[in-house]
Formats: sequence, C-alpha cells, structure tokens
Amino acid sequence: MNVKSLTMGLLLIASAPVAMADQFYIDVGADYGDNGFAQAAGNNTTGWLNEMTYVYQSNTVVTDADLNGPDAGDSIVTTGGFTDGDISSVSLNQITGFNPSQSVIDPSSPSKNGYGSWGITFQFELFGTLGTGLTTNFTSGDITFYYYDATTPTTAQFIELFTIDISSTQQSVGGPRLTGTITSFGAGSINGVAVGDVFNFSQGNFDELVDIASSVDFNTDPSQITAQDNGDGTWNLTGQHDGSVSFAVPEPSSLAVVGLGLLGLAGLGRRRKA
Repeated sequence: MNVKSLTMGLLLIASAPVAMADQFYIDVGADYGDNGFAQAAGNNTTGWLNEMTYVYQSNTVVTDADLNGPDAGDSIVTTGGFTDGDISSVSLNQITGFNPSQSVIDPSSPSKNGYGSWGITFQFELFGTLGTGLTTNFTSGDITFYYYDATTPTTAQFIELFTIDISSTQQSVGGPRLTGTITSFGAGSINGVAVGDVFNFSQGNFDELVDIASSVDFNTDPSQITAQDNGDGTWNLTGQHDGSVSFAVPEPSSLAVVGLGLLGLAGLGRRRKA
C-alpha cells in the first residue's frame, strides 16, 4: 500500500471557502475502442470529467435503545456495495457514468476511453447515529473503490483503487455528505498503469497530491428506505440510492476546514482484494 493523507472535503459548505470542483481524468491503460480524440496517438484516458455518478444498495442495522422504533440518537451500522462472490451485485453498486457525458469530446482534453468494458465499483461500512426523519450521521467507517473490466471473472480479482476513512457527516439538501481522508491506495497496476496514477488532475495524479477535496452526494431519501423490525431490539433499514462524486484541490485558506464529502454510497467497506 502507498499510504497517503489526502483530505477529502465538502465542496458546498457555506462557511468553508473551498475551491470549485476541478476537472479530472481517469487512465486505465488500455484503448477499449472508444477513443474519440487522439486515438492515433495511443492515448488511453477519459476526457476531462467534472463528476462521477453512481448507484448503490445499503443496509442499516439500527440498535433501538428505547424500543420505540428507529429514532434520533439510535446507533447505526451501514454496509453496502457489491457482495463478495456475487459479481452480479455490481450492477446495483457501481459508478454509472460521467459528467459531462463522454459522448461529448472537448478537443483540449485527454482522449476518450469508453466507459463500458471497464468499470468502478465499491464497498463500505459506516458507523454513527440516526438523526430526525431517518437521516444518517456517520462518524467513522470507510469506503473502498475497485476497478474491474470485462475479463474480470470474480469479485476476488477486483483491483483496489483507494480507500477513504470517514470521520463526520454534513447534512444538506438532497442527502448527507460524508467527510474523511484517503488513507491508502491499492497495490499493483491496471494494464500497466500504477493504481495511484489512475485518477489524475492537470497538476498530477492523485497519489502525488495532498488535501484533495471530494464531494459525495449520498441521496438517502427516507422515502426510499424500507424498515423492518427484527424483533430483537434492532431494525433493518434498506434501500437503493444514487448520487455523484466530484474532486477538487482546496485553496490554502480552506485546508483547515475542508473534509471529504463521500459517496453516500452506502459505504464502500475496506475489504482488501488479492
């Protein structure tokens, strides 16, 4: 593991003077036949991106301390993302696309590497308490992103990209945004590209930079949640959600106040893959 400390932060906190989202690109080291720009030059990256969109499933176990049903202050453990050993679960727990759409090519951008024969998925495990109206307030846990492609036979062969340790939650319109830090990158390479070089800004790849801000829209609307009483003092809250994630390098003045706003993606748990 290449251990780093990249501060991931909320981009929309009114009290925090944070830089606007910076464009980034992804290099997976292979031409999958969809390079709309500079294909002849052998470029293997996506174009410039503003954000990634995603879908995910979550399951929250609520400890009902007062036996009055799930309510504010109850402790929670939320898990989600793909299921180990079940590659079909990726379809409900993955990055679904980019903004702007990769069908639109910016001639000043890196080449377009079609998103279809490769993908990004995740797992998470988060800890915290319930707020009012079944909102979630996470204070610890982690989310891990993985790369896979059409030749990946099982979830055991997914390649870890990076892990984000969660430290707090900010409530906002549309759902909570998680804050934390990237603590490690996966080992090895993807089609000849070192894992730490897969995500890039114009200033350099992610594992060369520090204090990278990330805004993750969790989108856990209580109307999308199904509650089940387990009859033992706990409840299960389950749902299918969506959201988006973007990145930025904060201005120096904002470094002390910026955290990571990470995929509400009902957390990508830190599960190491071979």
